[in-house]
Amino acid sequence: MIAIRGLDTDLYNQAFSLAKNSNRKVADVVNEALKNYLVQANDTQNYHDGAVKVSRVKNDGFIRLSKKDILTLKKETGEFIIETSHRLVFEKDVDRTALECIQNIIINGGSVEVPRDMYPLVLLKSEVHGKLEKY
Repeated sequence: MIAIRGLDTDLYNQAFSLAKNSNRKVADVVNEALKNYLVQANDTQNYHDGAVKVSRVKNDGFIRLSKKDILTLKKETGEFIIETSHRLVFEKDVDRTALECIQNIIINGGSVEVPRDMYPLVLLKSEVHGKLEKY
């Protein structure tokens, strides 16, 4: 067990609520958040076999991604980061399996549109400096 002094109680309560609502453990949500933070900070992630470069998909225009698109990108590049400054739409077929392929979504501007039921999971993976909208 690890105790963290100075942990923001409000942030913890939000993570707890999201975990409970998505039938996940709080530890899984916090681990995912820490992993995303480290990936974003370093652009590399250390595994037992060494450092692995994380691929980025950059969007300055308009991209629409389906589950198949995401799984194909994962097959070609491994887990990846999406960085957008314009418009990105996740199609209705995008599910938890597809989102697990994406390490981080950086919204520098513009908007990202996600199916309503995937919104909390996308929010956990996102750094939002624009709009994250559900439909």
